[in-house]
Amino acid sequence: MSSTLTVLLIVLTLQSVTFGFVPPVIHKGTNLSLPSVKSRSKISSIATTSLNAVADDANVETINQDADAIFNVIDSDGNGFVSRKELIDHLSGAGYTGEVIDKIFNKMDKNNDGEISKQEFQKGLMLFAALRSAPGLGNYNSEFEKEIYEDADTLFQSADVNNDGEIDVSELKSYLDRKFSKFTVAGVENLFEIMDVNNDGKITKEELKDAFVRYSALRLAIGEGPNFK
Repeated sequence: MSSTLTVLLIVLTLQSVTFGFVPPVIHKGTNLSLPSVKSRSKISSIATTSLNAVADDANVETINQDADAIFNVIDSDGNGFVSRKELIDHLSGAGYTGEVIDKIFNKMDKNNDGEISKQEFQKGLMLFAALRSAPGLGNYNSEFEKEIYEDADTLFQSADVNNDGEIDVSELKSYLDRKFSKFTVAGVENLFEIMDVNNDGKITKEELKDAFVRYSALRLAIGEGPNFK
């Protein structure tokens, strides 16, 4: 995303665990995409912090709603659980290393059953505030609405096959089948619910734009424009 950025600070450490991932400093004229693994390996400092603090004055209901939406994006097979593979498939596209993803997964999988439930995901975002604004998860670059809207419009034009100004669930499924084969029918329906805010069975252009601004997870999962990350 070509735009003016000062500093993008994403702290990805959980309860004093050092991830070895350094948030990128993005200067004017640079692309918003996260640095490659090769680039990150050149960074000498280590981002460390303790994330024992909970939501403080943040709205618990809003955090849980956002957690559920992000969960549904990552749960591509729609079975109600996020597997390690699903988390890897999703976050690797945002530049996370396998080691970082494993540590996030292990912290969220509280009962160590090899899956993250929706309740565990909610608790994870409640406890680890940095994840709520992390690339590929929360809305870490919501200030760039113009560029994000352009990406939403690109997707909308591709998905609205009959050009009626709305996307129904069959059009979304057809679009995702063409672009992203990983989503099952249940997974598509979960994505549709995220974007169909008024529950009228249609996604308007405004609803899609709002969802793209709110969730970088959604942009990463189904976006196709140059700024979708």
